[in-house]
Amino acid sequence: MLLGSAALGLAGLTVAPVQAADDAKIYVVQGLPGRTVDVAVDGKTVAEDVKTAAVTKGFPVEAGSRKVTFSDDGNVLLERMFKVTAGSSWDVVVHLPADAGQDADPAVTVFRNDLSDVPRGKASLTVAHTARVGEADVRVDDKVLFANIENGESLNLVVPVATYEVAIVPAGKSSPVVLGPVDLTVQGGALNRVYAIGDPSKKTMNVAVHVIETGTSGSEQPSRVDTGTGGQAERLQRSETALWS
Repeated sequence: MLLGSAALGLAGLTVAPVQAADDAKIYVVQGLPGRTVDVAVDGKTVAEDVKTAAVTKGFPVEAGSRKVTFSDDGNVLLERMFKVTAGSSWDVVVHLPADAGQDADPAVTVFRNDLSDVPRGKASLTVAHTARVGEADVRVDDKVLFANIENGESLNLVVPVATYEVAIVPAGKSSPVVLGPVDLTVQGGALNRVYAIGDPSKKTMNVAVHVIETGTSGSEQPSRVDTGTGGQAERLQRSETALWS
C-alpha cells in the first residue's frame, strides 16, 4: 500500500527521556504486519499485544547478554540474545526478512541508538530498511541520499528541522515506489528513527517511528553528516547487528 503524502507529525509523539547512565535501555519496534506480539526480556513479560508499527517504552536492563522473546497468542515466534553495555540504548526490531519467501520466519535486527547531542536547530534522522524488499534506495526530497541499502541496514543524517518528503524505491530505479512518498517532520534535539516495514506484494507497507530526546549543542552549523551503513559506505563500521533466524 502506497502511503501517498500522509504526514508523520513526529513532534506529536511521546518522546522518551534520555536513559540513566548506569543502565542500558532497550525499546522494541513491532514491524510484523497484521499481528500483535507479546515481548519478554530474560523471561519476564514487559509488553503485551504490541500492534504493528508500535514502539514500546524503554526497558532498563543490566549490562551483559540479554534475551528477548517474541510471542503471538501464546506461541513463541522467535528468541534472540544480544549484548548491551552500561549506558547504551537499543532498538530491537522484529520484522520480515528480505526475499526469503512468504513463509520465512521473522527476523530481528538490533540497532544501537546514538544519543549524542544534536546542534541547535538540527535533528538526527535515521531511516532503516526492515521491510520485505530487496536492496533499495532512499529518496529524500526526490534525491537519492542513500543507495543500495539492504534489509537490516540504515542511514543517518543530521539535518535542519523541517518537513521532508521520503520515499523508498528498488535500488537503481525510480519506480515502483514501495514506500511513500511520506511527508516526514523531524523533531529537533532528538534522534528520529524511521523504519520501513511490511510487504509491498501484500500492500502492507508502513512506517514505524521512534523519537528519542538527545539534547542539543550550541553550534548553529551542522557538526556532522554521517554517510550511513549501506553499499557505498563499506569502510564504515556498521552500527547495527542483524540477527537472523
